[in-house]
Amino acid sequence: MGLPLQVLREALLTAESLHTEDRIDERDKIEVTVPNASAQDTVKTKEFEVPAGEVWYLNRLNLITEAEISGNVRVSRFPKVDTVEKKYLGTDLAASQNEDYDLASPGQLGADLRLLGGDKLTVVATVTAVGGTTADRKVTLNIYGRKARRLV
Repeated sequence: MGLPLQVLREALLTAESLHTEDRIDERDKIEVTVPNASAQDTVKTKEFEVPAGEVWYLNRLNLITEAEISGNVRVSRFPKVDTVEKKYLGTDLAASQNEDYDLASPGQLGADLRLLGGDKLTVVATVTAVGGTTADRKVTLNIYGRKARRLV
């Protein structure tokens, strides 16, 4: 009797997650800039794609917003909402915030976020100030985790 394919797949996923090839940290940050004098509700995005052939296990996201803009993150692995990747946060992170999201903790994903080559993270910045921006403003996403060898 052969080994069920699902059992083999789960064993390979476990081995894959344990085989770290590199560290992912603030050196891999993603920033989107909203120019000075941008009107309220202006949205700017910046996309980052996981390189082909790599698998990333993210365990923490750190999202930083500057004055006058809110921020969020879209994850291409998540289901689409109205043909756009679903946002990670239910409501945008308010202006002038610095927030960590421990992905494995209760209330978050409950596990590391596994991204394959071609998967994308998109940082979204939205102008919230009634009068618009008074300077160039940034939303920064610092990602933390590890790169592994893809087995599955």
